[in-house]
Amino acid sequence: MKVIVTGSLGNISKVLVVQLIKQGHQVTVVSSSVARKAEIEQLGAKAAIGEIEDGKFLTEVFQGHDAAYCMIPPFNFFGDQNLDYREKTREISTNYVHAIQKAGMKKVVHLSSVGAEKQTGAGVLVFHYIAENIFKELPKDVSVTHLRPASFDYNLYAFMDMVKGKGFLEGIIGKLLYMKHYGFKGIIKGYSGIILSNYGATDKIAWVSTIDIASAIAEEINDQYGGKKIRYVASEELTCQEIATILGNAVGKPYLKWVLISDAQMKNAFIKIGASEKIADEFTEMNVGMHNGSLFEDYFKNRPSIMGSVKINDFAKEFALKYKEQ
Repeated sequence: MKVIVTGSLGNISKVLVVQLIKQGHQVTVVSSSVARKAEIEQLGAKAAIGEIEDGKFLTEVFQGHDAAYCMIPPFNFFGDQNLDYREKTREISTNYVHAIQKAGMKKVVHLSSVGAEKQTGAGVLVFHYIAENIFKELPKDVSVTHLRPASFDYNLYAFMDMVKGKGFLEGIIGKLLYMKHYGFKGIIKGYSGIILSNYGATDKIAWVSTIDIASAIAEEINDQYGGKKIRYVASEELTCQEIATILGNAVGKPYLKWVLISDAQMKNAFIKIGASEKIADEFTEMNVGMHNGSLFEDYFKNRPSIMGSVKINDFAKEFALKYKEQ
């Protein structure tokens, strides 16, 4: 088939492109970066350079293709104080739907997320709810899979500074919590880091590798059955403390703890790293859903029968390498 892959050569898309080409498909990669053109072509794919916010460009690129993998690019939540990510999602999703219809395409895989069934209570993840509902406007004869991955393992890189004992942990809250869990002797030996969030400890979370997500997308593109469906993707289900122990062992800190903080403390931490008050509230709300289980409620009702092959122990090896580099 002739397949469109959006997302340039990101964490999911690059792996997907390689898989699809090996399977014999002709792949066109949509990227906003001219600098990516040579790398895309070296993989054996065709590069389409332009913005997915440009409906005309997208419609032209989709012509003549049989299938598409559609994703909403990451938003600059912590840099753009005027970001209206809901409206941006509507714009991009509508462009996708128009391009798919104009091309007469019959196979679509849309990257969504756990929590996408929630109009409220999922914080910033509401943009996946918006996108799914726009993709639902496609005609019945268009096969659409809404792929809902669990929490990405690479998001754990956000805690790298905490594990090192930097950033938010330099404040009094971090030091007091560290002392509570490790005792005064721990402070004497040296402040070594602790993971803090308003979800964590014994909270059970489903995690997924981007490699396993790419494999699931390829499976859906190759699937001969039509219709509309939702598919969850996960690699492993672990508590946050189990994650902390695995990462701690990988970096030489087997005592690493993942400790809960209050919602107010979490919101303040988001604001400190550049989020507006509104975005900070929404990220905090998303974490609340992870803590109380509501964000994963539908996932656990419809969890995948087969888990992905890349586990947190595999990710921890990469985490340890980056830990040593910094």
